Amino acid sequence: MLKKLNKWWTRTQSSALPAEVQNFVQTMMIEGQEYSLMVAQHTDAVDMFEIEEAAYQGMTPWPLEVFEDEVDRTNERLYLVLRAQETGSVLAYIGASFAAGKKTAHITNIAVHPQWQRRGLAKALLAYVMSLSVQHRFERVTLEVREDNVAAQKLYQQLNFKMIRQHPDYYEDHEPALEMMVKVGGSAS
Repeated sequence: MLKKLNKWWTRTQSSALPAEVQNFVQTMMIEGQEYSLMVAQHTDAVDMFEIEEAAYQGMTPWPLEVFEDEVDRTNERLYLVLRAQETGSVLAYIGASFAAGKKTAHITNIAVHPQWQRRGLAKALLAYVMSLSVQHRFERVTLEVREDNVAAQKLYQQLNFKMIRQHPDYYEDHEPALEMMVKVGGSAS
């Protein structure tokens, strides 16, 4: 299945996610527990929205329609969901866009349901996207994080992300964002 995901990757600039990749499933072992990693489907958008709503105490940065649109943009985005092996419930997700010309992967969104936080899920998802970026010769991975989200910043720093700039009034509530970047391959500047 990973070969099918890699084939999709090379076609991301011109075609949508092929049917065989939509069925991509990989078992991940995280801190001694097995999870299923798979490409998000349109129907997963509701679960992703609910996870974000729970993670942000009812304040969702994105409306449901944006999740649906993002998941459906398969020729320029990759959204992955992490499911519990036993129940199939979505526990966490990550989204990324890939700018081949800039050799940059950008984490568009990541969230873990509060009941599943602090179990290494976000770190594993980030590491997976970083590894995928290296395999496909991207040089850097970027993301934005709320300035007051210290826990997330610490996680990103554990993965060698560095703050490169602040964006004032970035979020709807006028909170600033910190843009962070990690070099993952090549000679990123």
